[in-house]
Amino acid sequence: MKKSIIVNLMERTLTMTKAFYKKASVVGSGEYYELRKAMKENEGFKIVFKGADKKSYKGLTFEKMADYIRTQPNSAERLIEFASVQAVAEAKNAKYALTKQWFFEKYPEYKQGEVKKNETETLIAELRNKIADGNVEELSKFVGLLGLAVNQ
Repeated sequence: MKKSIIVNLMERTLTMTKAFYKKASVVGSGEYYELRKAMKENEGFKIVFKGADKKSYKGLTFEKMADYIRTQPNSAERLIEFASVQAVAEAKNAKYALTKQWFFEKYPEYKQGEVKKNETETLIAELRNKIADGNVEELSKFVGLLGLAVNQ
């Protein structure tokens, strides 16, 4: 049986989904009477919604994950790992969910929504080494992302 309302005696809360609360707002519905009963039995408890603090990453596609991985150190190795994770996750019928979970475990800083110094330091060092080594082809790939030309 599905639990519509979770009662937390320690925190004095009644937890439910927003969808359940919306149904409970209709006088006479089963949800209405269920919520009234829970509120009466747990007087003074606060209503809390499930997942209210959950952050959505709408638009986070496999391509965006790959683009971000390309900006990181050892990106070639990580992209191979990324492809492997996708293959295994697809075999488990959870390609997106498991791949996203792996991505956030490997790159927790992505969730912060800003560019941190530690994200750029290694990349800058690698690019400086490519310039020093005269590896214009590799450098031009990166600079091409910026829409700039590299003088050869």
